[in-house]
Amino acid sequence: MTQGHPPAAGWPPPGNADPRYGAAPPPAQPGPSGPPPAAPKSRRRLWIGLAAGALALAVCAGTAVGVGLGLRGDAEDGPAPKAAAGANGVTVTDAELTALLDRHSKALAAKDLDGYLAAFDPARKELIAGQTQLFRNLAKLPLSVARYETIEQQGRTSDAFGKGVTFQLDVSFVHQFDGFDLAPVTEWYRWTVVRTGKDAPIRVTAVTGAPAGGNGGSKTVYYPGPWDKWREIHVERTPHALVIADAARAEVAKRYARTAEAAVVHDLAVWRAGGLPGPVPNGFVFALAKGKDELTTLYRIGTEKATEAGFSLGLVAAERRDGKDTIGGTRIVVDTEEPYFTRTGGANDAGMVFRHEVAHSLMTPRTDLAASDAFSKLDEWVVEGFAEYVAFHGRPLSASDRTAPAKRLVRDGWNGRLPGNGEWDNPDRLGFHYWLGHAAMNHLAEKHGEAKLFRFVEAVYGGTPADRAARDVLGVSLDEFEAGWAAYVRAQAR
Repeated sequence: MTQGHPPAAGWPPPGNADPRYGAAPPPAQPGPSGPPPAAPKSRRRLWIGLAAGALALAVCAGTAVGVGLGLRGDAEDGPAPKAAAGANGVTVTDAELTALLDRHSKALAAKDLDGYLAAFDPARKELIAGQTQLFRNLAKLPLSVARYETIEQQGRTSDAFGKGVTFQLDVSFVHQFDGFDLAPVTEWYRWTVVRTGKDAPIRVTAVTGAPAGGNGGSKTVYYPGPWDKWREIHVERTPHALVIADAARAEVAKRYARTAEAAVVHDLAVWRAGGLPGPVPNGFVFALAKGKDELTTLYRIGTEKATEAGFSLGLVAAERRDGKDTIGGTRIVVDTEEPYFTRTGGANDAGMVFRHEVAHSLMTPRTDLAASDAFSKLDEWVVEGFAEYVAFHGRPLSASDRTAPAKRLVRDGWNGRLPGNGEWDNPDRLGFHYWLGHAAMNHLAEKHGEAKLFRFVEAVYGGTPADRAARDVLGVSLDEFEAGWAAYVRAQAR
């Protein structure tokens, strides 16, 4: 499982989701000298880049995400060419584009399908069909905010010779799930806009995801949402969970809505016992993917194929708060084809995956996005260990299916060190590293108390290096903590 953030130019790929659960280990475990169960490569840094990516893209465009980046064309769109176009040629003004998006937003709010489709070229039958289905899907969602705003425009919006204009308009779908998002968030589309003649209407002839700049882990910014990807969505709502699935898999959504609800209730109880101040969502939004292809292409177009069982993605808020970019909400996606979802119960079933991802989603809004460099270097053992700790809260360490193979590795000559980020993704040790992080959180809670565990993790998410967080919160150096933890781990392995 993993934790994630929005994509953007320059930042690392999306990600603050770090507990990537790999396929569950087969029934027959390796012998005493064998490695722990294989887990898919962690892509926490990839998902951190999502949020970073969106921010970087905004910075490159000259303003912050969600506030409207102003229209930019090339030099031919200066005052003189526009004046000439006004008399002899074709032009599309900024005011016209703003009005177009305003009408589009109002039509969605009024549930006016004809008005919603008015922006699109009626001759493009596939486009009209796709936007009709998007309109119907959006109508199924509990959106307290839903509007369209300009991000930026690329290409000439004027032609003095009357040949018509075609350009790209990047559009932000600003939306907020009622009761689930702390603030409105965004999804970025790219519209192809055409005006064929001076008196011709403005028409949108194509829609796709706006590309994310830089080397992030997603080619797009929070696109496609389930409402874009599936022809028809099915929505299940419980008091604390909103579960979205392909309508063809409605029964799967009904079944796992109960599991998601139980996971949120469990994690919220653990969180509240931890005593951290500040707002916390009352629930979370889940999407059910069928296989790794869907997992790779929900809220992102991944640059690498997903291997995890699920991820939690943090979405940058559409508007700044106190002059800072913040996380406005999270989205959890799980792959229901994973063995965790085919088991009939126990500590390592689907419920564990949901609890793990919800734990990420609870902590993600605590991220200080201004400290992006620090966050991209967050210690994996803290992020993943915390999610494992919450997922198994109230159960012994032995409940994890990573425990038996991990004990063998400890007995076979473990070095007694916390795993660093550079070695975290070692495919032969990834499951072991998750377990070590889990054990670190258990030891921290037993020795220092759960309230300090939460404060320690919060400090790390806020950009404080783990060694300083240990001194500030736990009152010991990281070396002292590590020595006590190593003794605890060896005692567990006896």
